Amino acid sequence: MKFILLNIISAVLFLNVFAQSERQYELESISYIGNSYFSDAELNDVISLRESPGSVSQYLNNLIGLGEEAVYFDSLSLPEEELKLKSFYFNNGFFDAKISSTYFPDSTDYECYVVFEIREGRLSRINKITAFGLNDLSAYHKRMIKGMTSVDTTENYSYSKISGINSNITNYLRNNGYMLAEFDSTTIYIDTMKNKVEAKLYFTHGKKYSLSEIDVVKSGVGKDEVDTELIKEVADLNKGDVYSEYNIRLAQSRLYRTNLFNIAYVKNEIEDTVGNNVPINISTEIGNMYEIAPEIIMNNEDNRFNLGLSVGFSKKNFLGGARILTLNGSIASQNIFEFLKNISVYNTTVIGYADLRLILEQPFLFGENILTRSELYTTLQKRRDEYNTTANGLKFTFNFELPEFVYLTSFNTSWNFENLKVLYQQNYLENVFKSYLNNVENLTPEQKDSLAAAIADKIVKVTSSNNTLLAFNLGANKTDDFTFPTRGYKTNLLIGNANALPLLLSKITNEELKSPLYFRTQIDFSVFPSIYHSNKNAFGIKLRVGLIDVYKGLESSVPYNQRFTAGGSNSVRGWQSRELVPEFSFGEFDFTSISPVDLEAILLDQAAPGGLFLLEGSIETRNRLIGNIGTALFLDWGNSWANAKSFRFDQIAVSTGFGFRYYTDFIPFRLDFGIKLYDPISGVPVMRQRFWKDTLQIHFAIGEAF
Repeated sequence: MKFILLNIISAVLFLNVFAQSERQYELESISYIGNSYFSDAELNDVISLRESPGSVSQYLNNLIGLGEEAVYFDSLSLPEEELKLKSFYFNNGFFDAKISSTYFPDSTDYECYVVFEIREGRLSRINKITAFGLNDLSAYHKRMIKGMTSVDTTENYSYSKISGINSNITNYLRNNGYMLAEFDSTTIYIDTMKNKVEAKLYFTHGKKYSLSEIDVVKSGVGKDEVDTELIKEVADLNKGDVYSEYNIRLAQSRLYRTNLFNIAYVKNEIEDTVGNNVPINISTEIGNMYEIAPEIIMNNEDNRFNLGLSVGFSKKNFLGGARILTLNGSIASQNIFEFLKNISVYNTTVIGYADLRLILEQPFLFGENILTRSELYTTLQKRRDEYNTTANGLKFTFNFELPEFVYLTSFNTSWNFENLKVLYQQNYLENVFKSYLNNVENLTPEQKDSLAAAIADKIVKVTSSNNTLLAFNLGANKTDDFTFPTRGYKTNLLIGNANALPLLLSKITNEELKSPLYFRTQIDFSVFPSIYHSNKNAFGIKLRVGLIDVYKGLESSVPYNQRFTAGGSNSVRGWQSRELVPEFSFGEFDFTSISPVDLEAILLDQAAPGGLFLLEGSIETRNRLIGNIGTALFLDWGNSWANAKSFRFDQIAVSTGFGFRYYTDFIPFRLDFGIKLYDPISGVPVMRQRFWKDTLQIHFAIGEAF
C-alpha cells in the first residue's frame, strides 16, 4: 500500500513539474531493489532504458562525435520495461516474480531517478525434456537426439536452454537429410509445489532427401577463367550425397576461401525437388585473375607497433586447381621513413623489418580439403645497435578442415627450413664481454672497456645457422566474442621438433650435424570470468609458458628467433620489446690463456639473446567508457630464463599500468602505459629510478594484449 501511494505521489509531483516547464528531464540513474539472483548489470541489458551519459561525454559528442547524446526520461515507457523484466525472470525459472517501478524527478537539476522493485520468488529447475514426432527416425538418430535432451535435474530452468535444444535438434535433422524438418511447439508443465519443470518438444521431420544435380551459374569478368568442374570440386557437393545444410554452408565457405569469387552463393532449389531428390544451385561472380594490392601495414611484430607499406601481385587460378601465386614485399618500422633511408643491414640507427616472399596457396592436398600454403622468403630485421638478421627460408603450412562439433577450432601443421645470418654490432659485443669482465678482479674499469672493445673489434661478427622446424598448432576459442570477449576461455598449444630431418640425412651421408636437436613447446591460456555480467566490460587472466628442451647439441646454438623473450605490448608492458632476457653466462674460464678461436666461439654463443624457458601472465580489466572509447587496468608479470633449471621466483618482473582503447567494428586500437613495480634486472629499486625514462613504458598497439 505504501509503495502504491509513493507511486501516486511521484506521478503527481512529476506532472506538476512538467506543467511548470517544458524542459526535458535527463535520466540520471536506474537502480534495482530486491534482486539477488541477477545483478544490476544483467538487468540493465534486459531493459531499453539507459542512463544519460555524463556532461563530458555529451560535450565530446557535440564537439567531435565521440561521446554520447543525452538520454531523456519518458514515464510512459515504464510499463513496457516492467513487462520486459517480468518476462526475463519468467524465462529464467522465476514464474511468480513481481516487478514494479517508480521514478523521482529533480526539478532543480532537471534530472530523474528510476527505481525498480523486484520480488523474485522461488526458482524452478528442469526435471525432464522429451522430444515428440520423431518415431520414424532410425535407432541411431533417436539415440543422438535423446542425448541432446538429457539434462541435469539440478540445473535451473531457462527458456534459452530449451530454445537451444530445439535449435540443435532441428539443425541435426536438417544436416542428416531431413531438409524440411521444423520445430512445431513447446509445452511447459510447471509443478509449483516441487518447483520442477517438464518440457515437451514437438517436431515434424518430413521426408529424407539426397542431392540430385549440382548446377553452377558463373558471371563476372573472370567467368571464362574458372572451369565449372573446378567450382564443383571446391564446393565438394556430389550427386547422391545426403542433404545437409551444414555441408551447404561449408561449401560456400570453401568457395570464398579460394579468393577467386567476389560472390559465391550455394542454396537448395526446393521448388525443383523431384521425389526425395533436391538440386543444388551454386551462383558465383568471378573477379579478375590478376590483382595488385597495395596496403598500409599496422601490426605488433616483435611486440612493438610497426607502421609500414606492402604491395602484392597475385595470379589467381595459377595452373588451375584454384591456386593463387603471390609475390609480396613489405617494409615496416617504428619510423618507416628512417628505415627507408637506412635500409642497409650494417646500419645501426633504426628498428624494423623488410620482407620479400613468393607464396603459393591451394585448397587441396592429395585430393583432400587441406588448405596448403608454400612460402619462399627472405627477411631482414634490424635491431638498432644490437644485431641485424637476414633469414632465408622455405615454409609449408597445412590448415586442416575440422568437422562439426569438435573441441578444437583450429588445427594446422607446418615445416620450415631456414638459414639465419646474424650480424652483431660492435657495441653489443662489447657489452656481452663486459658482462664477463665485470667479474674479473685486478682490472680497472678503463682496462675492461679497452679490452672488451679490442676483442669485439677483432672477432668475426657474423654467424650463420641452418635449422628446420616441424610444428603442430592446436587452438580452441570458447569465448563469446572474438574482438571483445567477456566470458569463456581460449587456449593454444604449439609443439615443434627442430632438425629431426637433418639428423636423418646426416646418418645417411655420414656427415656431422652441427645444428642442435630440440623440442619447442608453448602454451597460451586466457580465461574471462563473467564478473561484470555485462557485454560492455570484461575481466581477463592470461598465462603463457614456453620451453625449449635441447636433447642433443648445445643450448647456446638454438637460433635467436626460436628463443623466448619477454617485454613489449603483448607481454610485460613495463619493459620494451625483448628487453627481458637472461643475463649472459660464460661459466668458468681463464680469458688470458684461452685461444682467440675459442674465445670468439664463446662470445658468439653467448651473444644470442633470449632464453629457453618463458613464464608470464597478466590480469586485466577492460571497461567501456564513452561510446567506442574504453579504458583498461592491468598487472603483468614474467621473464625468460636460460633454461627451466635457471628459473627463480625473485627474477619475475612485475609491472602495472592503465590504457585507453578505441573500438572499431573489426579490431581495437590501444594505448598502454606500463609502470615497473619490481625490476629484477637493473638492481635499482623502482622508487629510485627515473620515472619518465626508466620506470614508464608507452605502447601503441592493435588488438587486445590477449
